[in-house]
Amino acid sequence: MADLKLTPAEQNIVKYHHNSIETGNVGDDNGNPVTVWTNTIQIQNGKYKGQFANVPGWIEGRMVEDENELNKYWSKELSKGYWPIYKSGQEADARAKQVHQIMDEEEAPAREVMQRTKSQERPMLLQQGLQ
Repeated sequence: MADLKLTPAEQNIVKYHHNSIETGNVGDDNGNPVTVWTNTIQIQNGKYKGQFANVPGWIEGRMVEDENELNKYWSKELSKGYWPIYKSGQEADARAKQVHQIMDEEEAPAREVMQRTKSQERPMLLQQGLQ
């Protein structure tokens, strides 16, 4: 992380990624190891209105891409500057790609959690006759 010189707000994106792995909130329906699903949105309200933020779109096990929904969901965090805020969408997108390198490097732990979760669910589903 030090190589990228992450701001505290950018570190919050990485913390979200780690928290997703720790809590098992990993993986979409297609078997991809999703932990954050960073979206660049234009902030709609508050002191940062008109600027751009990178926010997690992986929320409660689903991918959210709707800018209005993300603005509403993360409004408190956005007003506090919790997520990274940039002057332009291009700057935000470029930085999101750089920060995503960390997630790429940590894909193996995310996949392990996915496999562990699947193997734990399978006996339960068999027991319930749902498999």
